[in-house]
Amino acid sequence: MLGKYASLIVGASLALANTACDTCHTCKKFQTSTDLTVEQIDRSMKEPREHLTNMADNAMLHDMSVADIHFVPHSAELSGTGAARLNRMATLLDAYGGTVRYETFITDEALVKQRLDNVREYLALTGCEMDRVSIKTMMSGGRGMTATKAIRVDAKGTAKDAGKGGSAPVGAPGMVGQP
Repeated sequence: MLGKYASLIVGASLALANTACDTCHTCKKFQTSTDLTVEQIDRSMKEPREHLTNMADNAMLHDMSVADIHFVPHSAELSGTGAARLNRMATLLDAYGGTVRYETFITDEALVKQRLDNVREYLALTGCEMDRVSIKTMMSGGRGMTATKAIRVDAKGTAKDAGKGGSAPVGAPGMVGQP
């Protein structure tokens, strides 16, 4: 008689165990060390690393530019990339001031003026103190090279030098300022 009820007891126990919730975050009371480690890895993958943010900020301060890529093509509206760049740049401009350089190959003066006005308006809307900020159409800041070097690089193109294993990338620190 006990054997007859044993299978019923085992079946009822399995059914009861399967109804317990152990996968949702609201009911889960106990976390293993693996659960905690996976959560920490997920969190660190989503958050920017401070040293990378500082490096990007330093580069942005050096460059201080927006370009045609930061606008919706054939319009004066900022693209998502442009808005993201200006959001970060606004914090830096508010702290240090400076000139935002708009580098463009567009010849339509009315469109260029609208884009400059949109940059000015966007920065003002972010709370940036515009008394210390100017916005101009000009070449982006940063390191460059001499004109003679740029002409040689342009004339050479991307082909490798014959007899050499390759060349350093344009603008590499060892090449800057060398004739």
